[in-house]
Amino acid sequence: MKIKKLSGILKDLKLLFLDVDGVLTDGKLYYTENGEEIKVFDVRDGVGIKLLQKAGIEVGVISGRSSKALVRRLEELGISEVHVGRNDKLKVLEEVLQRKGLKPKEVGFVGDDYLDIPVLKAVGFPATVKDAPELVKRYALYVSKKKGGEGAVREIAELILSVRGELKKLLEDFA
Repeated sequence: MKIKKLSGILKDLKLLFLDVDGVLTDGKLYYTENGEEIKVFDVRDGVGIKLLQKAGIEVGVISGRSSKALVRRLEELGISEVHVGRNDKLKVLEEVLQRKGLKPKEVGFVGDDYLDIPVLKAVGFPATVKDAPELVKRYALYVSKKKGGEGAVREIAELILSVRGELKKLLEDFA
């Protein structure tokens, strides 16, 4: 996708929704001997989320699964639009659009599997990760170079902010 075309799409972005398993994590399920689910998150993705928030782009999560580890991580990141344990992702999107008065073109979504296709088709900025199935990639305007759970969200966040001309200024705080 050419940067000029993305610029027109990303200038209106107000909310970026993320799937969890396969996007914020590597998609693998880890369980302790007691049956407790463990999630592994890439800290770089958290920095990307914080950069988006600092730029005024809200970040939310829509996931079919839930776990204590996930809820804790989302709280740490200050994510308030949390919709976990919901397989009806398109319905969640529609509810949020109506409640917040947003248009689909003002929302992005990063998904990685077949359940995510309806949402990818409904938003202005559909994106996916390198290791998503080919069918999912067909519905994305952007496919990350990194795999889910390995910095893909950070990559997408930096792309959004770079195309909008905001990344350099946000990174001045770190230089």
